[in-house]
Amino acid sequence: MFARFEKIREWFDRYAGAFDLSVPMIQMKYKHSHDVMSVGKTLAHALEWPPGDVEVGVSACLLHDTGRFSQYRDFGTYYDGASVDHGERGFEVLSADFPDDAADAEAREVLLQAVRWHNKKNLPELAPEAMPFCRLVRDADKLDVFYLVQRRMDEGTVGELLPGHIINAPLSETLLREVEEHWSGTYKNASSLLDFTLIQLTWALDINFAPSLQMLEDSGMLTRMRSLFPKEPRVQALLDRLFTCIADHKRALMTIFESGRRLPA
Repeated sequence: MFARFEKIREWFDRYAGAFDLSVPMIQMKYKHSHDVMSVGKTLAHALEWPPGDVEVGVSACLLHDTGRFSQYRDFGTYYDGASVDHGERGFEVLSADFPDDAADAEAREVLLQAVRWHNKKNLPELAPEAMPFCRLVRDADKLDVFYLVQRRMDEGTVGELLPGHIINAPLSETLLREVEEHWSGTYKNASSLLDFTLIQLTWALDINFAPSLQMLEDSGMLTRMRSLFPKEPRVQALLDRLFTCIADHKRALMTIFESGRRLPA
């Protein structure tokens, strides 16, 4: 399996460049794609993947949001629930336009599957050769969104990322109950920055590789995000349980990583 990363990057930059990159939200997705690529490269090297797998993984990370450009052009939003599933849109674009000489048949299929499934709540049972790359993309994407939201909070522009949210509103009772019961939350129940932050914290339980979770912890973002929440006993009890689960998840991932296996069980 092989992918020609430089040719893939040329294709992606040409494809994205056909959209109006002067539009801030489109420019943001273009930068995000390259940032996820950089995070994915760091993770693939930390996982000690062979060079050929690194090329495929980095390519998948760069391509993961291909569907976002036409989504925003056609609907003026990145909210899948009010437009199209951007993973499916990216899959359609790549199925039609991806250059045949940029990857062999096996790598092409892996790239298509990584793009198609990167945004789904749960991964389906995919071919074993595709799973590491799908999981790499999901981790790199989550990590960069963590970084992006924190940067926007520092700049005072986080509201631009969350249209329809009342930034300073309290936690949603519906979302709080959902996380208490299921350890995950859905965007339809989120209406404030705190709601989105709580959903983000649950993402740590969906991290696939030990180096990914280590990078997230080293950044200090989890601790910083926790500090945003009110000191109400119910909320703090939930956060205590959530952070205990994150610590348990990290120990499990470290066991996998230290054993030399590439995937969680």
